[in-house]
Amino acid sequence: MRNRTVGINIRVTVTEKKKVTMLAKKCGLSLSEYLRQRALGYEPGGHPPKEAFYVLDKLDEIAENCSVRDGVAINAQTDRMRDLLIGGN
Repeated sequence: MRNRTVGINIRVTVTEKKKVTMLAKKCGLSLSEYLRQRALGYEPGGHPPKEAFYVLDKLDEIAENCSVRDGVAINAQTDRMRDLLIGGN
């Protein structure tokens, strides 16, 4: 883990802080981590809704009732979609 010991202080309006805090929360990051990533040129992505993973789980259940060949193909696609949702390649 990095040893972060130096702080950077900035002044913002109440509205700006609310907006940045909301953006950080949407990405599943702390305010500090969100600001750090943005300052270093990264564009943090948001978290997909839980419902998206629920749908993929249901598709996996459907695949269990298909032929082995079709089930394997469906599972491969749902795995690929999961990877895309969580930022994998």
